[in-house]
Amino acid sequence: MSSLSADVVICGAGIAGIAAAYHLTVKQGLRDVLLVDPLPPLSLTSDKSTEAYRNWWPGPDDAMLRFMNRSIDLLENWIQNPITGSG
Repeated sequence: MSSLSADVVICGAGIAGIAAAYHLTVKQGLRDVLLVDPLPPLSLTSDKSTEAYRNWWPGPDDAMLRFMNRSIDLLENWIQNPITGSG
């Protein structure tokens, strides 16, 4: 059995894993990023959201709300500027 090594290993090639790999390679310049998933990339991704990724449910503090707001800002910025992702 051969062994693999990488600077970063991302478990799961869903939307979050693909987005993380994109950000690390394209935005941060890392070249040794490994995606690990037994299925093809994005195979369990659908347009049927549970809406759990939005900022509608506050937690015990505002950490998750800030995290989700930042994620939403990044996605909206990327939609407006798909090549650079910057505003």
